[in-house]
Amino acid sequence: MKYSTAFRSRYNDNTDRFSKGHIARLASLLTSVLIVLTSISLAFTGLVASREADRQAIFNQKFLLGIALKNTFALMARDQLSLARWDKSVLKISQNIDRDFITDEFIDSLWFDFGLDYNWIIGPTNTVLVESFEDNVQFNTRKLLPTEPLYQVVEKARNSFFKYRTIVESGYNKGRIANTESEPDVAHGYILLDDHVVMLSAMAIVPDDGAYSLPEGNPVVLLSALQLGPKLISDLNNQLSFSDLQFLRLQPSLPEHSLHQVHSITGEQLGFFSWNSTMPGQQIWHTVIPVIILLGILLSVVAFAIARKIGNLTISLAASEEHNFYLAMHDNLSGLANRLQFNRALETAVQNQTDTPFTLIQCDLDRFKQVNDTLGHAAGDTVIKTVADRLMQVVGLAGLVARIGGDEFAILLVDCVDHSRLKDCTSRIITDIRLPIEIENGEHAQIGISLGIAFGPANGTTVETIMAAADAALYQAKDMGRNRAIFAQNCPNIVNQKNMAPINDYTER
Repeated sequence: MKYSTAFRSRYNDNTDRFSKGHIARLASLLTSVLIVLTSISLAFTGLVASREADRQAIFNQKFLLGIALKNTFALMARDQLSLARWDKSVLKISQNIDRDFITDEFIDSLWFDFGLDYNWIIGPTNTVLVESFEDNVQFNTRKLLPTEPLYQVVEKARNSFFKYRTIVESGYNKGRIANTESEPDVAHGYILLDDHVVMLSAMAIVPDDGAYSLPEGNPVVLLSALQLGPKLISDLNNQLSFSDLQFLRLQPSLPEHSLHQVHSITGEQLGFFSWNSTMPGQQIWHTVIPVIILLGILLSVVAFAIARKIGNLTISLAASEEHNFYLAMHDNLSGLANRLQFNRALETAVQNQTDTPFTLIQCDLDRFKQVNDTLGHAAGDTVIKTVADRLMQVVGLAGLVARIGGDEFAILLVDCVDHSRLKDCTSRIITDIRLPIEIENGEHAQIGISLGIAFGPANGTTVETIMAAADAALYQAKDMGRNRAIFAQNCPNIVNQKNMAPINDYTER
């Protein structure tokens, strides 16, 4: 009995030690397996999330580029529409060719006001009545051949006109538009012209609900084209801020997701938009990997909770990216480009100034402090918004307008250093800004504006030197009595009077 008890005692101790060790090892093994499975699950979640984020980012970038190109076609059509839908155009082009009107009002507006590089007017029998490149105009040049890409676009525009035209008492008029913002009688596409890929827009020349109408038969068609060159690429990238956006005729050695193919209206491949894609998947991995290491020592429940959190983080990052990008590039009060966006555009202009000169206009409001002091800051905000609207109305699509300080604005005009055009532009700015601004309760504020103008590369080859030149000209405008525009010093073939030439002679009142 004594030995049995001792044996039983020893047996029970060994059994307990065996059971406890086995359970510990089993628990450790199960815990390790669970941690490994959790880590693998999190790694898989990170992989799926990063790939989905990259896929969504690629989709968004291509979608945004497509929208920007679509908007460019829409702007071309809008600019054409101001001339093509006009009784005067019908009278002086469709009914009787008035060369002076076509040269001085029609083509000049398309080129100088809207920047449309090529313009054609095609007669009902496919005769090229007018053909222009920039401001060079030729009349009755040739017959449009059916094999030409232009011919096919003309036919599309005519077919659209026939489809949407309306019958009036003496003939036909333009089509009616109901519950839509698009123009039904516009045709557009890409073609290869003079070894350049261009964006082409065409529409019939029609009355604007006036006293004129069109007879049966083909209408006269207006075609306009923009080259896919550096200026247009720069305008597109001002909307997109892609990295290294460019257009190439030959396919570059880049991933397919960083390319957008351009085809002609006949399906021929003309070239590629390329850029360095932003891939947020790598950023997501930087978040996921440390989390996996941390959750390796925790239970699977905690790992699962954090995995869900990572999924939510991915969704929130995608949701806030677009909103944050807009806020980062625009001034909250005026809606204009802010200093960051303007500096990027100016840096790009400086980089391209050898081939494409540009103009920088520094603007400073006169008597703005008096408005704040006498009428209050709310009135000052109204003045800033009104000034922003008036500057945009003058500059339009010709340049970038930004608010870079409290009452400081800046304008960047790429490929524009012509003295007469700048004189007209700045004269309009000074005149428009001086108009009274209505404040609440029937009160009015009247301010002025001083402008300093510098040219790249004439006034410097760096951002700092060109901005310094524009600032110096602005200070000179202030010193000479304000409400005027002054060119910076040392501007070859542009300035006079000791290299400091006022554009306007407005003075303070």
